[in-house]
Amino acid sequence: MDRRTFVKSVGLSLALGTTTGACAKENRRGRVRGKGDPGRVALMTDAKVRRAGSLDAGRVKALLDRALKAVLGGPDATSGLRGIIDPADVVGIKLNCLAGPPLSPTREFTQALVAALVSAGVAPGRIVFFERGERDIRKGGFEVGGGGERPAFLGNDSRAAGYEKEIAVSGQVGSCLSRILTRRISVLINLGVLKDHNLAGVGVATKNLFGLIHNPNKFHDNGCDPYVADVLAFPVVQKKLRLSLVDALTAQCNGGPGYLPEYAWEMNGIMASKDPIALDRVAWDVIEKKRREKGLKTLAKENRAPKWIHTAASRGLGLDDLEKIKIIRES
Repeated sequence: MDRRTFVKSVGLSLALGTTTGACAKENRRGRVRGKGDPGRVALMTDAKVRRAGSLDAGRVKALLDRALKAVLGGPDATSGLRGIIDPADVVGIKLNCLAGPPLSPTREFTQALVAALVSAGVAPGRIVFFERGERDIRKGGFEVGGGGERPAFLGNDSRAAGYEKEIAVSGQVGSCLSRILTRRISVLINLGVLKDHNLAGVGVATKNLFGLIHNPNKFHDNGCDPYVADVLAFPVVQKKLRLSLVDALTAQCNGGPGYLPEYAWEMNGIMASKDPIALDRVAWDVIEKKRREKGLKTLAKENRAPKWIHTAASRGLGLDDLEKIKIIRES
């Protein structure tokens, strides 16, 4: 059954009205614990984060701590994380390893994130890094497995993972959701990279959530609009997503989602927000500025502006107005 037939069969108008309305209501309440300040985006950079071409793990951790403090509040990153995560939580971190090591979350970043979570009281064995499949985990330079007293690295195709058997509907998306999302974790952190996307325009934060559904290939028409917004609107995503992070140590402004070195640059940064739409809007602006520097057309002129960002904002899922988004920049 194709997508249009399926959606028609379950009643598109009912599904759209129910899901969107519920998410908008949740958004007005702050959506989940710790989400009372939408539209705050941290963009931290450090020109000295690399030494002789290699990342300095200590400086990466300092960058992450600064970003967390900026968006979560409190005197330090640990206090901020305690405001959105409880030690009893199982924290799932959705990676984006499609492009391989040159343009995936770095080991230094993931290690810094584990350290930050542990400092907030989360045991290492209650941390799960995951991707669409084990192949993606390995492609990103990580080892599948772990658990026990160590963080786990899993794919949706890992043993005891998989997808739900029943199809869930959000807007025009009908899909089986990752069981890691629905059954294994209680908190979701979205960890993407700063890059453009050949169809969605921007493949930074929210687009990474396509790795939570079993059939993302079905939802790339019309520049992924409104499908990226629909995936973000799934009630279980709204309930569990507490934080979006972006490894912008290396970024790319054209040719994504795969890695093209001629369009990549060392941005030496980390981005963070509780609002993935605001984060994507700021990232879009960063990408456009770099495209201008390289003499490239705007995403709009290439007919791939990320229209889904405004679609999501119009549903109350985040902010897309740069004048209303509070950007905290430090270098």
